[in-house]
Amino acid sequence: MEAKKRFLTLDDLYISPLTKVRRYDDNGLPAYTTLERNLHPTGIYAADLLMQSLTNGETTLTTIARCLGCSGRDLSGLIRCLTGQPSEDFRNQYRLRLVDDLLRFTSLSLAEVAQRSGIGSERNLYTFCHRHHGCTPNDRRQQIRMVGDGGRFGV
Repeated sequence: MEAKKRFLTLDDLYISPLTKVRRYDDNGLPAYTTLERNLHPTGIYAADLLMQSLTNGETTLTTIARCLGCSGRDLSGLIRCLTGQPSEDFRNQYRLRLVDDLLRFTSLSLAEVAQRSGIGSERNLYTFCHRHHGCTPNDRRQQIRMVGDGGRFGV
């Protein structure tokens, strides 16, 4: 019998940055309540810490590796084993999803989105969005936001 490799997808590994959800009480007043998140999507300590770090805006493998006491090359290998793709490709996909979630569901300013996603500055966010989506961050926010999305979640 031949065994098939099963790689994890971004959906399997992604930890949402959204920690609160807006709910309405009986009087129709909004309040934010804590949102449950799976902070251990793999059950592997190093992999889960890596995903948590990416969600918290830490994007350099060297810094994350230092916290784990290993090398960036070790973490790149771990990403390749989990996903079947190079670490840079996975980190870019993760960052794209993170930026889209922050733009779509929060009312954070562009500077705050850039900081929270690990992109750094608003200027870098502009370059990132233009490279990957062909538009500005504000245009991207308008493209992906649906009625009621703005401020629906908090970080």
